[in-house]
Amino acid sequence: MKMREILVDSAKYPLLNLKSLFSLGFLILIGSFLLSRYFDFSQLFGYKLGITGTIIIILLSFLLLAITTILESGYTFKIIEKSLTGAKKPPKLNNFISMFKHGINEIVIAIIYFLIPLIIFIVILDAVFTQINFGLPSFPENIVIMLIILLSFLLFIFDVLFTVAIPHMAFKGGSFVEAFKLIEISKKIKQIGLKKLLVGYIIVILGLVAVGWPILQEIIESANIFGFVIAELIIAPYILIFYARFTALIYNSHLSQNKD
Repeated sequence: MKMREILVDSAKYPLLNLKSLFSLGFLILIGSFLLSRYFDFSQLFGYKLGITGTIIIILLSFLLLAITTILESGYTFKIIEKSLTGAKKPPKLNNFISMFKHGINEIVIAIIYFLIPLIIFIVILDAVFTQINFGLPSFPENIVIMLIILLSFLLFIFDVLFTVAIPHMAFKGGSFVEAFKLIEISKKIKQIGLKKLLVGYIIVILGLVAVGWPILQEIIESANIFGFVIAELIIAPYILIFYARFTALIYNSHLSQNKD
């Protein structure tokens, strides 16, 4: 598939199953509400129930937030998995145990993939913000700049690898270890075409997901409660489903090229 075809397909895809779109949006809305009202809940129940009540509310809120986040990740994995087998519509939001398992896997994989850049980031923080002291030495300004450049480069490389690693795991039956077979993943990137992958990465992942969504969300949420609901119930799930579909189509794009 050409990039234009992938983008058009991915843009239409979330609208082909509105029930799943709104179901995912409901999960996101719950998680965002808990996150945004965390301090309000703790103060309210702390005043009425005391310290014990506050701790219970905090733990329950954290648990619900964790569950919704894991299920969101699990559903995006399910979209990728189904898209790789040729599904034309978003799957139903069901089989929660399987979704939960895949959601945990995806989150753990993301943590592992970005562990090295995270460690470097901590080093940079120590160098820039001297009040944060992890026992690391201070660095001259030019070293800090070089570390920032290195961090950006590593984040980019590992993010590209992660973008292909998740559909690769889905393609291989969901096995956790498949996400870390870097030789196979590198070959897959070569098959897809590095130029094509980078164009898609810049347009969609950086442009839409990383930059466009936070800006749009801030504009909508700053309006009123209805803006907040629209952002979390409709726009956020649309972007997640769009991104998952796009990732799967990019992964399989070289197959359609070979058929042509």
